[in-house]
Amino acid sequence: MIRRSVVLAAALLAFLPMRGSAEKANQEAKAASAVPATTDDVVVKVLGESITEKQVLSKINEIAQQLQQQATPQQLQQKDIVFYKDALETLIGGILLKSEGKEKNIVADKAKVDQTFQSVKGQFPTEEAFQKAMANQGVKEADVRNAIEEGIVIQQVLDLTFKNIPAVSDADIQKFYNENPKYFDEPEQVHAAHIYMRVDKNATPEQKAEIRKKLEAIRADIESKKISFAEAAAKNSDDKENAQTGGDLGTFKRGENVIPAIENAAFSAKPGTLTPIVETEFGFHLINVIEYKPGGKKPLEKAQPDIKNFLERKAKQEATQKHVDELKAKAKIETVMTGEEWNKRHTAK
Repeated sequence: MIRRSVVLAAALLAFLPMRGSAEKANQEAKAASAVPATTDDVVVKVLGESITEKQVLSKINEIAQQLQQQATPQQLQQKDIVFYKDALETLIGGILLKSEGKEKNIVADKAKVDQTFQSVKGQFPTEEAFQKAMANQGVKEADVRNAIEEGIVIQQVLDLTFKNIPAVSDADIQKFYNENPKYFDEPEQVHAAHIYMRVDKNATPEQKAEIRKKLEAIRADIESKKISFAEAAAKNSDDKENAQTGGDLGTFKRGENVIPAIENAAFSAKPGTLTPIVETEFGFHLINVIEYKPGGKKPLEKAQPDIKNFLERKAKQEATQKHVDELKAKAKIETVMTGEEWNKRHTAK
């Protein structure tokens, strides 16, 4: 599933390096610098154009970065094997789409190329930072402009293909909603804040009792309206990261990176109330339950925009894959380095 989605999405902008944020461009530059220097061996020839080992490795790094949150540690460790086919298919598809654009006399608008170039450049804090990022990737301004131009041509080619995609109807949205209930189950959630008092692991029972007593006194002051919870958190909480925002822990679901004792107390109390003092391995906590949201199925009207976007994106991905497959069937593609040879060269030790 990962492979197909990566190929389809990446093919849209296969030749547009340094896209996205400046931070991402710097990450890609670091990844590219990690690629061995002696990797100009040809892997595949497409319409006479060579795709080198270095190009494939660079594309693999991009894909691995895109999938950091989805891929397993094992997949990332063996990324040069796991994402090899994804990267190669993306590069092949890019060449084929670029060639089709040339055949159809599609030319990128110079003003759009300039605008995109300035947009990319503007994501860096300084001219020096931009030049450094290019140097790290081993490219010049002309290379970036050329890549942007090719990316725009590829997008225009695909836009012609997308014209034949039927519009997503209300019936399509309703059908997806009915057939995929698991995507619309909303678990119960609670919005809470806390005042935390740290207890040293070597504290004596008397010291612990003193800290608890202090927090109980704060609780009494809050309940008697002498001080607000937010003010008490800012003044007393040892959770300095959240203290200045009233001890706000945000909204969380059950099992969502929250200490079990805090979670249980927050879900057990009514909104607008304080929990009893909660003891954890870190110390004592007083929790203010701000809001409770019961679980249930997300209504269709709330889910509709997301479903529509998903179905439109899916249709474009499928149209892209179909079109690239058709181009591949007619194109001269010569395999120079077999998959077996690739695996021998790139299996992580």
